[in-house]
Amino acid sequence: MFLIDRLLLVAAVLVLFGILSSKFSARLGLPVLVLFVAVGMLAGSDGIGGIVFENWVVAHAIGTVALAIILFDGGLRTSVNSFRLALAPALSLATVGVFLTAGITGAAAAWLLDVDLRVGFLLGSIISSTDAAAVFNVLRSSGVHIRKRLASILEVESGSNDPMAVFLTIACLELLLE
Repeated sequence: MFLIDRLLLVAAVLVLFGILSSKFSARLGLPVLVLFVAVGMLAGSDGIGGIVFENWVVAHAIGTVALAIILFDGGLRTSVNSFRLALAPALSLATVGVFLTAGITGAAAAWLLDVDLRVGFLLGSIISSTDAAAVFNVLRSSGVHIRKRLASILEVESGSNDPMAVFLTIACLELLLE
């Protein structure tokens, strides 16, 4: 079998498991993203799939494209009225909120893990933003009823906090490289 055939087969099987997991997520009461992560872990080098993937350039490219698709999808589904209603508080949360979360989490990580404060802030910056796909999914499919303004704020904030987290992460990396 040619390499491209194997790659297509593996990709098709992973997509199939992703589709099936989305169908079962509602029945199990789990967000579909949790099942996607489980499928990825099972497919990886330590799982039953045994796929060894250590090409960070390709991983970065795939992650960037996936993030763009997630944000594009969320942007398409967000109405202009919701965006106008939520812009100011959402941007405040996406900047100040991410910065405070990164700072508090980073200080706690540095203290609990006994690492340099810069490393702690790097960890805090990496995990400081909410996952836009998870927020969009929960708001649209869980049946949770919250006020329209709050839903709009959460939706706009979760789609706009990633740039702040990226800036903080890059800044922390630059500090560590000095």
